[in-house]
Amino acid sequence: MTYLIFVMFLTYCDKKEDTKIDVYENTLKGKHIEIKKINKFIIKETRDSFIGTFLFTKYRNNNLVLADYLKPQIFFIDKANGEILKKIEFKFGKGPGEVIKIGSFEILKGRIYISDMGNFRWSVFDTSGNYIFSARPFSDTPRKLDQKQKGKYEGNGNIMEAYKDKIYNCIIESEYNRDLQQHNSKAIAILDTSLNIVKVFGHFDKIFGEFKTYFINPMLSITEDGNIYFTQAPTYRIYKYDKDGNYLKTFGIKGKFRMIEKDIPSNLPIPEIMKKTLEFSVSDAIFSSPKGLVLHQFLDRTEKLYETRDLLDNNYYLKVYDINGNYIESDIKLPGMLMTVDDIGNLYVYEKNEPGNRTIGVYEIKIVDN
Repeated sequence: MTYLIFVMFLTYCDKKEDTKIDVYENTLKGKHIEIKKINKFIIKETRDSFIGTFLFTKYRNNNLVLADYLKPQIFFIDKANGEILKKIEFKFGKGPGEVIKIGSFEILKGRIYISDMGNFRWSVFDTSGNYIFSARPFSDTPRKLDQKQKGKYEGNGNIMEAYKDKIYNCIIESEYNRDLQQHNSKAIAILDTSLNIVKVFGHFDKIFGEFKTYFINPMLSITEDGNIYFTQAPTYRIYKYDKDGNYLKTFGIKGKFRMIEKDIPSNLPIPEIMKKTLEFSVSDAIFSSPKGLVLHQFLDRTEKLYETRDLLDNNYYLKVYDINGNYIESDIKLPGMLMTVDDIGNLYVYEKNEPGNRTIGVYEIKIVDN
């Protein structure tokens, strides 16, 4: 899942397909989705293993793995009982092997890849936390407002996913990262394990050419056979590519998703932005399931969210498609935030955001005849 505008308050693709593409809109007849709770557990925090705030969770090596947003640390959690099996705490700082803020992360072939939003670089460690190397595959942020952006692509802190020996990372081209231009940009970069950019492909949704909306928040998921599903915050539409970045199709059913209908330029006062964000839905995460499903989580913000700054005060919904883009009747209101999906297709939903009592519900998902 992606971090949203809420992050502001915590801290104060080679071939370009035609953007005038047809959107595949088909609903499977006589079927709908049901989810059933089969387990729940509380993350067993201790004084030495205490979680600040987390935005990203992955299912890796039969565990839930989450990255703390407030402190540079990663937790490995038993998916059955919530026990913290291991914590890797990285030294805070700007030096070699030091980390300031984990934006996103991935685990691939015994290495942990961290996109460090504080240092505007990536750092690589082994699974014991030993430092290996750092690199800057994407642009550095300008040190001064009048200083030109360095590099062609921006992607620090964006969602990343691994497939075989490659890392796929959401990016935007620097020259198009401005109002009413984002839709011209390529959207996904493929990196090798040395963090060299191998290929850039895809594009952003046409919505970015229609309205000023400074929040982009791209997100992706990759199936077991390498197909890539990509979307962005202001739209319900999903773009499908093969593992080499070749465009396959665009699909999506609007349903309960409320599209943005007014500009939200980046120079508005924060209170005005907050008010406007209550008027539309936001895509929050996309997951692929081994059951042959694509799970699209979107949310509606609430006034309570801006009072408590608790992400669980959003209203979360789940849309479900098969891997060919056929919609299966859903738009289910979730009892919390979908964190990740395991290797048998169970859903892990974050239901209670109370330190020391963080509760995760485990749900089975089924296609049921009407």
